[in-house]
Amino acid sequence: MAEQAKKTNATLAEIEKIMQDFKGQSDFRISMDTRLDGLGLDSLDTVSLMMEIEEKMSVTIEMSKETTVTVGDVVKIIESQKASKK
Repeated sequence: MAEQAKKTNATLAEIEKIMQDFKGQSDFRISMDTRLDGLGLDSLDTVSLMMEIEEKMSVTIEMSKETTVTVGDVVKIIESQKASKK
């Protein structure tokens, strides 16, 4: 479990860095519970951000209002895809 927590924290930190760069705010912070609709982005910016995450992390994120609601949901998608590539 501790190893999984480290991976989750590393993925979260990487997403946070991408979001900081995207928003131009080095003090921008997120958590697993941060809602995507609470990031202060319009729908086009949200899509652009997800494309940036996909490119930098070599994953594909299928956006769905039902299943992709929080940053934690995105982290789970990324970790699942990385695990399946091994």
